[in-house]
Amino acid sequence: MGRIWFARNWRIQKIFAYLLIIEFPFTVACLTLMGVAHPDTYRDKLWQNGADKGFNSAPNSILYAYANWETPTIPLVWSHYMTEFNVVISLLSMFILLVKSAMFILHCFIPVLSVFVHALLVALYCVSIYNQSRPDLSDPNSQQLSMPWYLQKGCSYATPGNKSYCLQARASFAVVVVMMVLFLVYLCYSLWCVFPTAQERAERIADHESAMEMKKLTMYGSDPELSQEERREANRQLFMNLPKTPNTPGFGQGGLNPMTPRTVAFTALNGVPPTPRVVNTAGPGKQLPFREYELQTTSGDR
Repeated sequence: MGRIWFARNWRIQKIFAYLLIIEFPFTVACLTLMGVAHPDTYRDKLWQNGADKGFNSAPNSILYAYANWETPTIPLVWSHYMTEFNVVISLLSMFILLVKSAMFILHCFIPVLSVFVHALLVALYCVSIYNQSRPDLSDPNSQQLSMPWYLQKGCSYATPGNKSYCLQARASFAVVVVMMVLFLVYLCYSLWCVFPTAQERAERIADHESAMEMKKLTMYGSDPELSQEERREANRQLFMNLPKTPNTPGFGQGGLNPMTPRTVAFTALNGVPPTPRVVNTAGPGKQLPFREYELQTTSGDR
């Protein structure tokens, strides 16, 4: 057996189960918030709200660019790409959650697979955080050098009609941050469990040796080209090489082995009739008297 590189079992399975329970409500919340924001429920409204306050560029700058035969520059934080990206990763997160939960119950979601899966999710959510926190530098007169105004300044600058949209945008960013931290915990825990312990190594080596022994036992008769007689002879040679019942003390040179069910079974498999049992007839020809009867007879003679 080659060297065992990766573990198959989790060191503390309850930790992974607790992480699944914690992940489920946040995944549902993320999917709900991103679905509500798609395709453009409040993105342009918050963009226009920030432009009215002088915090960022205005949405009509796209029309001015087209009117001047220029390629419009849409800030990443106000782009349709950001909304689509958030919806895609939220759907992907829900799909992965359902799949890995089923695989974990079936004991086939191994730590090394978890490392790749959660490393991918951490990278995707880091990109989402990057997209949502990018500054708006498209307008030289009102450049925003930090995060969008609703994340930096809060919802106090939002108009009454955009108040709820501002809260939803802030909640979306908060849930994405929490999901990224949660997947980072998954990743660290998977890295801790990816290498097998000494006990798991010993168990897997023992299982491998047992599987090899069973393979040797089943290799005879598996060839369809062998005839029935050849299979029978191969099985007979196999059983003849198995360890036999040891001799009973007292049956040494020229003695007889005790007839056990195992010996009888192997003899029948070999096609040889069992040896009849020999009864020792040496000794007195009549039944010996009981001790009590012998004592009574001796007392009567006296």
